[in-house]
Amino acid sequence: MKKQKKPETRQQTRLFINELVTFAILFATLGFVVYFFFNQSIYTNIDQGLRGQERQILRNTPTPKMEHRTASSVTDPKAKRSPSASGPFRSNIIVFNSKGKIMNAAMLGERNYGLLKKAQLIKKNLNKVEDLSLTSDEITSHFRTILIKVPKSNSNPVYAGRYVMVMESIDADLMAINSFRSALMVTLIFFWVLAILISYLLSRWSMGPIITAWRKQRDFSANAAHELRTPLTVIQNQLEFLLTQPKSRIVDQVDEVSTALDEVRHMQTLTSRLLTLARSDSNVTQFNPQSVDLHPWFTDILRPYVEIANSQQKSFAANVTAEGKAQLDTDLIRQLLVILLDNAIKYTPENGRMGVDVTRVKDTVQIAVSDTGAGISDEDKPKVFDRFYRTDKSRNSKTGGNGLGLAIAQWVVQQHHGKLTIKDNQPTGAIFVASLAIK
Repeated sequence: MKKQKKPETRQQTRLFINELVTFAILFATLGFVVYFFFNQSIYTNIDQGLRGQERQILRNTPTPKMEHRTASSVTDPKAKRSPSASGPFRSNIIVFNSKGKIMNAAMLGERNYGLLKKAQLIKKNLNKVEDLSLTSDEITSHFRTILIKVPKSNSNPVYAGRYVMVMESIDADLMAINSFRSALMVTLIFFWVLAILISYLLSRWSMGPIITAWRKQRDFSANAAHELRTPLTVIQNQLEFLLTQPKSRIVDQVDEVSTALDEVRHMQTLTSRLLTLARSDSNVTQFNPQSVDLHPWFTDILRPYVEIANSQQKSFAANVTAEGKAQLDTDLIRQLLVILLDNAIKYTPENGRMGVDVTRVKDTVQIAVSDTGAGISDEDKPKVFDRFYRTDKSRNSKTGGNGLGLAIAQWVVQQHHGKLTIKDNQPTGAIFVASLAIK
């Protein structure tokens, strides 16, 4: 059976193909446009030269070669010839009578005449720029031509009342176009190969964050399902047991009912935190800062934890030195303190110490929560803020939490444009330091 590709692999392949096709179309279009304009510029220059000679002939602008010629010298091949042609370099002029006979054979020269005599008068091409190919001695030459009819009133007897074909050799231009086309194809092939590499790197770079988020979402869903399955199983077992005792009184089944209620409370905490994280991912949760008088507000929040710690034979010290007012989201900061203090109480052993220091330095409020527990290894410090991560794999959801608290704590701190870090507490334990930017 053929092994199916992972969804992220298929998506990366599609992205790679899309980017490659985009680059290929872009380069092909660019190459076509460059070739088109290069080709057009060549032929435009040639045609402008032809039109210029057309105007010169019709205006009968005298040239050194034409001033001293007579009709007899033009029609007599044995007449003395001066340098040929009344046009620019690579140009030739053929004069036809109305029957298509070449009248200026002497001007063309014996070598050129052998080739140019094969040109024919085609009256339907009058005043049109046309391409013409002539072959002599197995050598083909290419020309750009225009045929004009010179009025009888023209003062030049060579042209008057005759058909004149202006021809410009384009062999060199065609070679330049072919060379340019070959160079352009090589360049495009090089860039297409380069596009393959760039598309592959871009697809990997673009899919990197997506794949990471995809895997985190997949792990998040799996872990959430696992965390919810445990309390649901416990509740189901307790209720099924109670069904087997229909005649029992509630007082006789206190342990079972208490266990079920504990799991219900655990599910409430879990679902609440899952909802908070889901809202944070979708940016639904709104940040609502309020003006807070720091010292009394933090003092009131921390006061109940003194009794909680004493009830568990643990000491708790709160040191609030922050003064003045600040803009904070009180609900989120309260949630941050609950998470950090619950962790500190949970991991501080009996007769251990924990404390909170709230200080202010200019536009920053720093909250440091310390404990004297087992501490966190350097290897685990970067991971404790990951969702569902527990430093002690042997802990269950009752003793070790659900691994969501610190992820929420980090998000709360980020909402306040701050940073949450971990330090070692000497000789043992950990210190969580939240630095919050305030206004």
